Amino acid sequence: MSREFKISRLTLINIVLTTLLLGTFLSPIFYGGFKGAFISDNTADAQPLTESEQSAALALQRSFQNIYKKASPSVVFIKTNVLVRSGYWLDIQRGQEQAGSGFIIDKEGFIVTNSHVVAGARKIEVIFHDNRVATAKLVGRDEASDVALIQVSDTDGLVPATLGDSDDVAVGQLAFALGAPFGLDRTFTVGSISAKQRSIDNSRYSRIQTDASINPGNSGGPLLNVFGEVVGINQSIYSTSGGNVGIGFAIPINEARSVISQLKTEKRVIGKPTLGVQIGVPAETLRQDLGLGDKKGVVVIHVLPGSAAQDAGLKEYDFVVQANGQPVGEPKDLISQVQEVGVGGSLKLKVIRNGKELDLTAKVGETLSE
Repeated sequence: MSREFKISRLTLINIVLTTLLLGTFLSPIFYGGFKGAFISDNTADAQPLTESEQSAALALQRSFQNIYKKASPSVVFIKTNVLVRSGYWLDIQRGQEQAGSGFIIDKEGFIVTNSHVVAGARKIEVIFHDNRVATAKLVGRDEASDVALIQVSDTDGLVPATLGDSDDVAVGQLAFALGAPFGLDRTFTVGSISAKQRSIDNSRYSRIQTDASINPGNSGGPLLNVFGEVVGINQSIYSTSGGNVGIGFAIPINEARSVISQLKTEKRVIGKPTLGVQIGVPAETLRQDLGLGDKKGVVVIHVLPGSAAQDAGLKEYDFVVQANGQPVGEPKDLISQVQEVGVGGSLKLKVIRNGKELDLTAKVGETLSE
């Protein structure tokens, strides 16, 4: 005879609640006591690489830090105040703060930077590595090379940079840029020498190309080698977007040395070399009128009054065929020779005038940017 068991609804609810309470209290004990047996902790044995395993990386890292420690005290942050035009219809000017970098070259307070950093500056302020601030005066600047020299009177504690030999720089070598990009003082970037002897403008000065990041504000700061020596003066970047794209250019320090010496002596703004003529390739009708035949050269369209060209005796419709012994086939050939000679240099010209060859010598003049 079977017996029938009946559980009331209240009893069933009590059983469920009791089970839930027991599970709540017992599950942590169970999990803590037995998790080691069921769960493998794969992170318990994770360890960083040892110093011996990373000895080469640590040595490289220390060498980078040593370069920074060596060069940093010589690098300065430069702030300038310049007047800029702020209107199209009215000639209104306003003051604008600009920034750049530079480096100390001796204990007399001379500091090298870029010409474009201090061009037009009404006030030049220098911030040193120890946050001292000093007012600097412009000694001189050279627009062709983009090198400038400024000087501070407070020379206490100045640490001159060590200048290296840019002729020894080779493609593939490590390179380090130190300066104040976007006003962020004492920024240190690492890269390599990408190329040498780059020509990026009409000047006679070459450029070192590097992929060490050079941004606005780095201008005038040093490009360093692994010994902490200055091998270049950071000058510009090539960018299609307005920002850094990894192609920076620096003025070789060997090419800047003579400019620095000249600025110390002459203490002035040296303009870009110019002959003072407007030239062009003659049209066929003009070529026939001048009786030039198939000769290659450029024709003088206009001679500026008081220019080097006028002093040399050049006249309109003179046909220039040679400059310093080099053939002139188009305007850029003559321009490159003028740039090569530089301000104050002698330029020997061979011209054809009225069917006759003449030899003229011009002393190259200069023109200042506005």
